[in-house]
Amino acid sequence: MTPAEPTSPPELSPSPRDGKPRANAAPVRSRRWLRRTIGLALFAGLGFLAWSYFAPGFQSAKRSEILLHKVKAELLPIAVVEKGTLESAENRDVVCKVKAGSKGTFSSTIKWVIDDGSMVSKGQLLLELDDSALQENFKQQSIVVEKAHAEWVKADEDLTITNKQNESDIALAVAALKVAELDLDKFTGYRMEEALNPFGAIFGAGATLAERGEYRQRFDDVSGRLKQAESDLEAYRERSAWAERSVKLGYLTPSQSKVEQTKLSGANDTLGKLQKEKYILETFIREKEFTDLRSKLEVSRIGSDKATRQARSKEIQAESERKTKLSIFTREHERLNEIEDQIGECKLYSPQEGMVVYIKPESSRFGGSQQGLIAQGEQVKEGQKMMRIPDLRRMQVNTRVHEALVSRIRGDERISTGMYESLRAGMLTNIHPFARLMSQSEHSLSVVRESVRDKEYRIASQGQRATVRVDAYPDRVFSGRVRSVAAVASQADFFSSDVKVYQTLVLIEESVEGLKPDMNSEVTIHVEDATESVLAIPLQAVIGGAESGPKRKVYVATATGHEEREVVLGKFNDKMIEVVRGLAEGDEVVLNPRVLLGENKTKTRDDTSNGKSAPTEGGEKKGGKKGGGGAKAKAPVA
Repeated sequence: MTPAEPTSPPELSPSPRDGKPRANAAPVRSRRWLRRTIGLALFAGLGFLAWSYFAPGFQSAKRSEILLHKVKAELLPIAVVEKGTLESAENRDVVCKVKAGSKGTFSSTIKWVIDDGSMVSKGQLLLELDDSALQENFKQQSIVVEKAHAEWVKADEDLTITNKQNESDIALAVAALKVAELDLDKFTGYRMEEALNPFGAIFGAGATLAERGEYRQRFDDVSGRLKQAESDLEAYRERSAWAERSVKLGYLTPSQSKVEQTKLSGANDTLGKLQKEKYILETFIREKEFTDLRSKLEVSRIGSDKATRQARSKEIQAESERKTKLSIFTREHERLNEIEDQIGECKLYSPQEGMVVYIKPESSRFGGSQQGLIAQGEQVKEGQKMMRIPDLRRMQVNTRVHEALVSRIRGDERISTGMYESLRAGMLTNIHPFARLMSQSEHSLSVVRESVRDKEYRIASQGQRATVRVDAYPDRVFSGRVRSVAAVASQADFFSSDVKVYQTLVLIEESVEGLKPDMNSEVTIHVEDATESVLAIPLQAVIGGAESGPKRKVYVATATGHEEREVVLGKFNDKMIEVVRGLAEGDEVVLNPRVLLGENKTKTRDDTSNGKSAPTEGGEKKGGKKGGGGAKAKAPVA
């Protein structure tokens, strides 16, 4: 019912100030009340807005709708999903084998290099290093080798001369010993072996030296002359007596008798002289000459032994000098061959057919040092991996798994066949010296290892199953298995230095054409297949981070509201987590507990999964940076 319109204008009353008529006061009071009401409403609205600002839980409850999930038993397969890049499973690395020289820690500089991504055939030139310094070293080393060779030849000839001289010295010493032995034998009349008694001493004069020999000859001569002198003396004595009788009888004159007396005196003197000569011969000359000859024999024997030992010493010294010179020549020649090999290593050829892939150092991926990049004019180091020739028929995914999940990943178990060790032991024990020499060469050992690289290990058990999706082929899923898991952690990325990840290689078991290295891919590693149904809830319904252990809290919808309840969690995958204790089938849990708790109340699963700092109870913040590899299965479990 609408109010009736007035039939006449309102009565006017005179104004108290100007005396003019004015309208009735009732409509004026009505308008004032309306203005007051509107002001109070605006004030109440502002107060409500202010209260809503300081009560975010209420505001969120009004603005956000609480989402619920009914707990039920379901299969819970466990899988780890990571991002990675494709690479070949059978790579042949091209490594710089030029040793660092006068240029410091660098071996050489790149003179020419083939373009990255080029398709090459086996034996095709890939890279050429600057060999100018090696060429100069080769010329200088050639001169050193020639000089060493000349010195070795001289030492070899000196050894021959020394051996000849030694033979001559030994022959002279042996001859001198023989002469000394003969002189002694001639003097004694016995051979040395006959003249030695059982005690090793030479008999004296007597029976040994008086029977034969030069001494016996001289002794007999003196003895004969002595007997002759005795006979002559006796004759002269009788003649002298006869002469004295003849003088008395008048047959001879006194002068004639005196002559006979003189002859008797001379014969007597001759006898005395011979007696003294025999005495000196027996007493002094025999011992003197025997001692002299025997000492000469001993000196000759010592001289012979000395000559033999000196000859051996000279021969050893000359042989040592020859071996030293030969060793120097061999070493210098090996050095020359090594420089020649190094010059050959300056040109690197493709070990197999495939595609060229430059090896980029990790430091250069995040804007770090440009050192180690493969480009013309860049310096390279000994042992630096410069490029890789992948076999595109067998590919694998290089990914990184967060440290919280790496204990669940299992790769191939490989057992060494010992083939490389057996081959090396055979080279070391080979009777051929060249084979033993080759066993000490690193280049030869690398060739041997490369020849048996496919037979050096055998797979005892295969790794866990995995599926691979490649961004270039989004509609295809490739089957694979975990090939290996690194034992040493690496840094996740440049911005999360405190997060550790482990390199994991997943082999694609089927041969697929068109796959290329460095393609982005996603790997799903099936850690555990679901065999029995378990109670599971979504990960975002769990309150708390990994530091809380297996006991967490969830909100459960009840008839009286939303009840906070403690639960014990079990295994999980990238979406769901098992509830071991605390919930029953049919319970409804809150999927967005932050709506009930508020922004600054506690940490939820969304905060931990995003890897951002989340406030905990009490207002203190605990956070970690985002893990590498885009891992999705980082649920808070025991």
